[in-house]
Amino acid sequence: MGVKSPRAMAALALVFLASACGGQGNGATASPSPEERQPLQVVVANYEIVAGESSRLLVGLITEDGRTVAYGSVQMRFAEDTGGPARATQAVVGTYLPVYGTKAGDPEAKPSAIRPATARGVYAVYGVRFTVPGPYLIEVAADVEGVGIVQGAARFEVIAEPATPGVGEEAPRTENLTLHSRDAPQSAIDSRAAEGDIPDPELHQSTIAEAIRRGRPALVVFSTPVFCVSRFCGPVTDLVQDLARDYGDRAEFIHVEVWRDYQNNVVNKAAADWLYRDGELTEPWAFLIGPDGRIVARWDNLFTEDELRSALDELLGRG
Repeated sequence: MGVKSPRAMAALALVFLASACGGQGNGATASPSPEERQPLQVVVANYEIVAGESSRLLVGLITEDGRTVAYGSVQMRFAEDTGGPARATQAVVGTYLPVYGTKAGDPEAKPSAIRPATARGVYAVYGVRFTVPGPYLIEVAADVEGVGIVQGAARFEVIAEPATPGVGEEAPRTENLTLHSRDAPQSAIDSRAAEGDIPDPELHQSTIAEAIRRGRPALVVFSTPVFCVSRFCGPVTDLVQDLARDYGDRAEFIHVEVWRDYQNNVVNKAAADWLYRDGELTEPWAFLIGPDGRIVARWDNLFTEDELRSALDELLGRG
């Protein structure tokens, strides 16, 4: 998937070429400092990126006037942050991932700068592999409709081992709250039930531990639809609920609410068991657990219907 105009693609390449030829020689680049004022604010949206793994890297882009860059595609490249001149990778294409329930836009059109309420999403690059842990730099260039070519940079950290449960590990045998739990308010089962019934009862029938004991595959989403900082939690929970209607005969679909008592800062134990590390809890997350109780795939922050369906089809033998 690429930018529609070959001229625009060439112009983006020139942006990278100009920085690569900044007097360093041999392809070395003096990457712009993320602290400097830049036309494009780059936000790495992953909660963790693990060295040696094939990663799905997520990036949010914001213009100087506070608009979100959405739709189309952008170009990215990466380098280890050595504190000096850095040798960057070749440019790769970042594809726009919309929040579930919002439009994806024309993938061949230029990116647009729009108000955050109009569209929410990030750009993703798949199959990126960082060989060693440590600090890295990312540079992004985008040919934005009505704005022109803008460029920005950011730093991010690659860790040595997964902090949250990783692919191939045994899933924690968690007794999360369900509709059958008698010692918890409904809002602790789903934060959207604070003043009414639980809106997605099919996601609160089984615990993770029960699914594993029965040898049932399970797709588990950890989210807090009402209190989510990123505003992705409600849509990704709706996504898992919709998938349950298509795959519920062959797998368990489970929502784990993050907060037991938001006002008093009390986290549900199930969410803490999976996500609370070093004094921080990140959400939303989704984990696909195989019938053997091991984690098959995981997604952080924003994930799409195509990503989840593809993983389910592969695990369940469909498609």
